[in-house]
Amino acid sequence: MANILIYSNNPRLTAEWTHTLISEHSVSRLLNMQHEYHADAVIFDARKLDEDASLIAVFANKNTRFLVMGSNWPEQKQIDVLVHGAAGYCEEAEATLLLKRAVECILKGDIWIRRALVPKVIGVLTGSLNNGHNNHHLSATDIDKFNKMADSLSARELEVANMIRQGENNKTIAQAMNISERTVKAHLSSIFRKFEVDDRLRLAIRLKEIDQYR
Repeated sequence: MANILIYSNNPRLTAEWTHTLISEHSVSRLLNMQHEYHADAVIFDARKLDEDASLIAVFANKNTRFLVMGSNWPEQKQIDVLVHGAAGYCEEAEATLLLKRAVECILKGDIWIRRALVPKVIGVLTGSLNNGHNNHHLSATDIDKFNKMADSLSARELEVANMIRQGENNKTIAQAMNISERTVKAHLSSIFRKFEVDDRLRLAIRLKEIDQYR
């Protein structure tokens, strides 16, 4: 049972989200994001960001997973919160059907995001490599290190890594490779360790960087 906090001023939404999650998690309301809190995940009302854009900085907290809930939020805003560290975005209208799955997803370390947005998020995080504005240059030592990282992957780990690069989730990877989700998680843990990253997006970025120098 995870500790879930809901950050919203809307009583109806707070009640709806609590009702959806309370059977499987400990759910309570977060009154002030600036005060100290402890949670496995925070359900974050997008209206809070519309009111105070500076709140986007809280997504940098690596100890908590953030799921932003919005109502027809613009695609660019969805990308922005993911770039700043949020674990996902979900539409309010889909909360009854998808919120429980979304929370399970982010608690497992996955990203809850429309697949079409994955390459856009990666593009922003890598400094928009395709538009020529990336000025990041690696040293020969870093390039050698990256090549060794890539060479250290087993054939199965490489297959998992390439599917992560395409934005696939654990369930899809498991089905495609005819293995269990638990085995996928084991492969991911090993890949994260070898590539010195903490999550799927950073892994995709690292893979893109390695592609440039191989």
